[in-house]
Parts: sequence; structure tokens; C-alpha cells
Amino acid sequence: MQTILGDLGLESPLVGTTVTAHITSIGPDGFRCAVYDVGTLRPRDALLPRSEAYSLPEEVAPPELKPGDTVIALVVDVAEPGPRGTGLLMLSALAPELAGLLLAGFTDELLTGKVVIKNIARVAGTKTKIAVAPTVKGVDARGACIGRGASRIKSAEALLNRGYGRERLEIIEYSSDRAVYLANAMNPVRVTDVLVEGENAIVTVEEHQLSGGIGEGGLNAELAGRLTGLYIRIVKVGTDMRAEMDQLVADRAAAHAA
Repeated sequence: MQTILGDLGLESPLVGTTVTAHITSIGPDGFRCAVYDVGTLRPRDALLPRSEAYSLPEEVAPPELKPGDTVIALVVDVAEPGPRGTGLLMLSALAPELAGLLLAGFTDELLTGKVVIKNIARVAGTKTKIAVAPTVKGVDARGACIGRGASRIKSAEALLNRGYGRERLEIIEYSSDRAVYLANAMNPVRVTDVLVEGENAIVTVEEHQLSGGIGEGGLNAELAGRLTGLYIRIVKVGTDMRAEMDQLVADRAAAHAA
């Protein structure tokens, strides 16, 4: 998590932390909130912009957030911070890091460093893939994050969705072998073969799993690509992978030149 959170730029010790935001009013700029200091219980002013409040599939109506409601969010910035750490906290409920931090709250191995999060790919409100790896020999990183009876991952999902979302978390086993990592990232689809060259990858699956491999609206392939940093084309078993790779490279070159 440290490398991921470092991308946020930690100007304030609060940046990169999860908070419970209590909505106090609603305006054109978003949801004005109060965030209470855990030590002093004093409120801090915060803003959750509408663009950072929720992102749900088209068929799902957005929640009717109102004063008095609470939202779990990530502090991503402090607007005009003062000399005593004061300033408007800027919040996001959509940041990928939020899903990882909530999972860590239920996973001892993440808190102690026996397991680390290598990367997160998230489409907020729909699905998040979290790649994990052990730092201690013999630790089952994926199993630790899922928990017995999926208790840990279900608890993190419940907190992330907070009563209105339908986001699912998937735990992916990280591998330094890019082909293995990509095969893992395609979960729950079973991959039969992988060809990786540069930033491009061809993945073969059984014909009956083609739709699942791509996912509704291309979601599964998109998240697997984000997680691994690869541009993926999924084809059925028996396809000439070499020819598909050459075509993929040519297609991407033509699109880049257009």
C-alpha cells in the first residue's frame, strides 16, 4: 500500500487515510461534510465533490444522499492547509486506494506486513481487482485477504458499498511472471494460454468462456489489463496466437497514428 499511497502526495498526514464523512449540507460543488478527529473529536470541514461521490452502472439509480448520512471516503488533498493543519479536506469515495485500505482493516496480515498490496484496478461501484503477495514464506496472501468463509472480503465489501453500492472485490495472486500474473488477473475465467510481448498480450480461453473473459462491457478484460499494465486481446482456444499478436500490434500502431 505504501507505494500506491505515495502517488497521492502526502502534504498532510491525513492524506491517504480513510474517514467517515458526516454530510452536513449539499451544494452545487458537492457534499459538505464533517470529519471528526479521533483524538479530540473536533470536526474538520470536508468536501466530497459529486464527481467523487459515486459511480454506478447506468441501470442503478444514484443514492439520495442527504444531511445526516455518512460516507466512507479517502482524504486525497487538503485545500489551502493552515499552519495548524487546518484546511478543507478533499474527499473521494472512488479512489482505488480506498478499497485496499478498507480490506486492510479486516486483514491482520496486511496490517503486519506479512502480505502487501501490489496493485489495485477499480471501477467504483462495479468491481475492483486487488493484487496481493506474501512477504513471509508460507503465507497464503490471497486466502488471508479473503478470510475463512470469505468473511474478510465480505466485510470490506459491505463497508465499501455502505448500503447502496454493488461493488465486488476480487483478490488476485501477484506473480513476477507476467503471463502467470495475467492468467491470475483474468479470474474467475480459466485461461488456457497466454502470449505476452512488450505491453501486449493474447489470452486464450474456452469458447464458452469468451463472454466471461471479456466481461460485461469489457470490464473483466479492462481491469485485468489495468492491473497488469498490459493491453489484452482475448481469443478462443485454437486461434493462431502469433497471428493475433501481430494483428494486435498493427491495430494499435494504426490507432496511434490516426
